[in-house]
Amino acid sequence: MIYANYAATSPALSQAVVCELRRYVEGTHLNAGRNFEGLEAGHIALRARQALAKIFCVRDPLQVVFTSGATMSLNMAINGIAREGSHVIGTSIEHNAAVRPLELLRKNGFIELDWLPCNTDGSFDPQTLCKFIKPSTKLLVLSHASNVLGTILPAAECFKIAHDHGIITVLDAAQTAGVLPFDAAALQNCDVIAFAGHKGLCGLAGCGGLVLGDAAKKEMRPWLAGGTGSVSQLPEMPDFLPDRFEPGTQNTIGILSLAAAAEEILQIGIEKIRNREHSLSKRFLSGLQTLKNVRTLGTLNPDCSVAVVSVVVDDYDPADVSRLLFEKHGIVTRSGLHCAPQAHKTAGTFPAGTVRFSFGRQTTEQEIDAILEILVGF
Repeated sequence: MIYANYAATSPALSQAVVCELRRYVEGTHLNAGRNFEGLEAGHIALRARQALAKIFCVRDPLQVVFTSGATMSLNMAINGIAREGSHVIGTSIEHNAAVRPLELLRKNGFIELDWLPCNTDGSFDPQTLCKFIKPSTKLLVLSHASNVLGTILPAAECFKIAHDHGIITVLDAAQTAGVLPFDAAALQNCDVIAFAGHKGLCGLAGCGGLVLGDAAKKEMRPWLAGGTGSVSQLPEMPDFLPDRFEPGTQNTIGILSLAAAAEEILQIGIEKIRNREHSLSKRFLSGLQTLKNVRTLGTLNPDCSVAVVSVVVDDYDPADVSRLLFEKHGIVTRSGLHCAPQAHKTAGTFPAGTVRFSFGRQTTEQEIDAILEILVGF
């Protein structure tokens, strides 16, 4: 089998992560803050926060808050920061994890919402943002990279403009956490980073989180509430991080997978991972340019993209291409709209969608070449 669906989830945990999880499940696994033995869970969470803080280049590990994943993180940030009557801006290539909570607030008459139009390849001029900013603009939500087109968006430039206007900024890093180096200086105006644990960070599904900056800590209200094991005498959530945004029993085994996987990423080096995926993308895009029957979407420039490439094959429905690749050749891809219909409308591939190939650090050059050879036969 050739796995080319890393944008959805990493296919396998590393042996180092598996060994850690096995030791945990075979021993005591209790929740943090509720009993003496549960101190282990607290230590696991701190270990994960410390590793992730290094990956995201934040100074304080307690800025890292754990959730069930990027979708929960975006819902918590959007609902916690948006205010009634405020104006919110997103882009035309956002994932439904951001689109749907924003549209729900708009349809309920809570916010005013604008979608900044991107070019067909997913790019846009950051100065375009200025045309959409109003006195009531409270929030800017931006994907770091498109899960359909692979395009890396100009987050640093957009967030600088937003902060000059007092706008809170949210970065959807589902496609970039663990695979793109985070530049603390460039992203100093990023108030919230939402991340998934099961993609580039190579942890278990069902675990992700938020990284909160100073402005977000002040502006963001709890959207979920419940027990935290701390200051239990209060009828409201604690006012300190991370407890303020971590109600209920945490997914400790998922957090442990993040701790072990993030430490492994730091040991390998994110620059090395990025260079590896860049090389794979370059090889694949170069090969696609020789195929007359295949139309490739996105910027076609691996310098401006993550290792995500969507294609349309002439005279074939994307779903049929994906099915044939799997049934005849054991190649795992994903077809359709990829939970991002706005991105496909922007690219001109709605409603059929595309066939998406996405690669990770375990992908080999031989697998890239095998996929290209098989596409010649369509």
